[in-house]
Amino acid sequence: MFDNIIGHTSVIEQMKKEISTNAFPPAVLLTGPLYTGKQTIALETARAITCSEKAHWNCKCESCRLNRVLSNPSILLLGSDLFIPEISTAKKLLERKKEAVSCFLFIRSVRKLLRRFDPVFTEENDTKYKKISALVNTVQDLLNDFDPEYLKGEDVIDIDLKKAEIILEHCRTIVRDYNFSSIPVDQIRKAVYWLRFSGYSSKKVIIIENAENMNDSSRNALLKILEEPPENTFFILLTSRPGEIIPTIKSRLRKYEFAGRTIAENKIVIEKIFREESAIFTDLKNYLNSSIPEIEIIKKAAKQFIFDLFDNAREEEGVGPEVRNILKAQYSQYFPEFLEELSRLSSELLGSGEFIDDSPGRLSLISHFGYLINESYKGFDLLNINHELLVESMFLELKKRI
Repeated sequence: MFDNIIGHTSVIEQMKKEISTNAFPPAVLLTGPLYTGKQTIALETARAITCSEKAHWNCKCESCRLNRVLSNPSILLLGSDLFIPEISTAKKLLERKKEAVSCFLFIRSVRKLLRRFDPVFTEENDTKYKKISALVNTVQDLLNDFDPEYLKGEDVIDIDLKKAEIILEHCRTIVRDYNFSSIPVDQIRKAVYWLRFSGYSSKKVIIIENAENMNDSSRNALLKILEEPPENTFFILLTSRPGEIIPTIKSRLRKYEFAGRTIAENKIVIEKIFREESAIFTDLKNYLNSSIPEIEIIKKAAKQFIFDLFDNAREEEGVGPEVRNILKAQYSQYFPEFLEELSRLSSELLGSGEFIDDSPGRLSLISHFGYLINESYKGFDLLNINHELLVESMFLELKKRI
């Protein structure tokens, strides 16, 4: 149990004890920065809870077998996630090492996305789902070809890497076209119905990622079931922003806090889980993003934004074509990365004595820049404001102050 978790020793020991003694609370909140392993911990907790034996790492029970490929019907996944970096990284591992472990990692990374479209949630008249339903079904079918239980060979597996590439591209399209934002109230209601009336097993688990992304209707629906949860049901909510979970929900959750991993722990994750032999990566986020070509384009656009901002010779009032290019729909999911890169670059400017001394007014300008970046993130993440509008507005507001 929890053998695959790196770091967080004291909290994990507490959770192991509670699960082993049947004292684990019915509703919990896992908090901590991005890339601290909250999702992995949630999935392992769900495996341990639904295991029909003692949840040993190599348990052979049917529930644990299904959990290894994220197909356990006793567990539901809701909410958004950063799907593509992990899927892309897992695909690259398949290319390096055609082994069973690589296949399991690839299957799990893809199913983290596909499980958002379980039959429990989907409806034929759902216009958002209609756009991507055929792709979801195709990926489901193709993914079966990577299950080690149906492949021959122990060390080297005969797999079709072209199919892996097709799966990745389909997943990119699914994420882009479905446009994950807030958690719809219909999904909460359907999950509650599933809890009460499905007959899969004696214990059921609902994992809600980025649980802060719920509107009032979704929060109220969740709150109602948390007040009177069915027996043997468990809710695991994840968030990097616990302050945005409303107090009435938070009061019904036991909180487990996870600190950011150390550089040494991140290296272990990269080497042990992703089997990366290169020593150049010490940060999990940068490692996962290194497999996404869009990230480099995003970073270049952020630099161009800064350059255009202080280029007094420009005749254009708004952002230039290089920045406007990354505001297209295909880059929308990476908009937070664009804002993060802007924040990093503005911090560099703030720390440059020469830049500030050249024009003392720039100190207040950069401070205001930081404020606008935060407001743009909130507008995009919480209010679902068009990211093109946010960038243009931020650029023009700053330009007026130069």
